[in-house]
Amino acid sequence: MSTLVYAQLTNVRENAPPGESTTTSNPGLGTYVDALAALVPSEVLSLHALIIATLTDTTNTVVPADVPTLRAAFWGLIALSVILYAIPRLLGGSWDRYDWIRTLIAPAAFFAWTMLQRATAFDAAFPGMTGGARTVAALFLAVILGLITTSLSTLADRKHPPATPALPKGPDPGQQVTH
Repeated sequence: MSTLVYAQLTNVRENAPPGESTTTSNPGLGTYVDALAALVPSEVLSLHALIIATLTDTTNTVVPADVPTLRAAFWGLIALSVILYAIPRLLGGSWDRYDWIRTLIAPAAFFAWTMLQRATAFDAAFPGMTGGARTVAALFLAVILGLITTSLSTLADRKHPPATPALPKGPDPGQQVTH
């Protein structure tokens, strides 16, 4: 789905009356949608696919052609996924202590996705981790991230929306103003 969508869903949930964002209030979606959006960071996965196509040689087998750049791209995509969550939350929501955890979900999901696939930027960043251990670790990470995301979405649903400050009242239109 999208890291940006996950951030916006959190904004909308926190602005809905407590306990209603999954039913009667906007967005009216179950917390599974938040988990799906958070666990499929499409922006960085799409960029990753383009980077892999550019920085690998697929003549016979897939081999990184430029390991240092691929390694830098891996860490750059991790950082970008944090930024893609943080900006909408900072601009359109009210940052809370749970957002520090939420900012780690997209990078961790990207990490898991690249662990599950073969011939990814993960290989340049962690060349020694291969095979079954890599797959099992990614699967456990995905389940843990799903549980965390669902829990955080439920917390956002229960949160009271921020109070809007009262605007100062001007003179009553029917009242005479004297100087």
